Amino acid sequence: MNRNIALISTIVFFGAFWGVLEATLGYLLHLIPVPFLAGSIMFPLATLILIYAFKHTNSKKALLAVGVIAASIKALNFFMPMNHWGIINPMISIVLETLMVVAVANFLISRNLKHQILGFVGASVAWRGAYLVWFGVQFAATGFLAEQVSSFGNALTFTVLQGVFSGALAFALLRGFTFFETRSALSLRIRPIGATFMLALAAVLTVLL
Repeated sequence: MNRNIALISTIVFFGAFWGVLEATLGYLLHLIPVPFLAGSIMFPLATLILIYAFKHTNSKKALLAVGVIAASIKALNFFMPMNHWGIINPMISIVLETLMVVAVANFLISRNLKHQILGFVGASVAWRGAYLVWFGVQFAATGFLAEQVSSFGNALTFTVLQGVFSGALAFALLRGFTFFETRSALSLRIRPIGATFMLALAAVLTVLL
């Protein structure tokens, strides 16, 4: 397979797979009345997707493209009768998560467990901190005060407590997948047709759910 085609297929596949998770599991998690639960669960999954994309491409630019595709799939909701901020905010979240994971990508795949833990927790706390800044911008522009920044306690819980928990969960998830990989002969082979199917599936689920 042509190298460029293989790279594009890999980027599209992982970006679309992230879109599928956002449209299904992310949607279900937001229905559960537990504050900030969805972000705590989705970040570890998104990080795992980005790590495997990095292992397949060895390119941080490719990871940025994966995040852009996942966010772009979310943008399909603009064609539906939804609150625009309810679409924009998750897109911003996806982009911020991607940027922070890219910043520490080498730590996340390090054989040094301390580096890994530091990378996961650091990225988790950092994207949440950046998200609070975004909510500040949103408040200044619209007057809408998000729950995450409605009090110092909520901001601290969202950024530090939930951030550390989510980062630790991401680390545990990667260790679990790594353990499984070492004991199985399974390997992921991405083809253009598979990437196209995943993209179509993500688009359909995003529109329907």
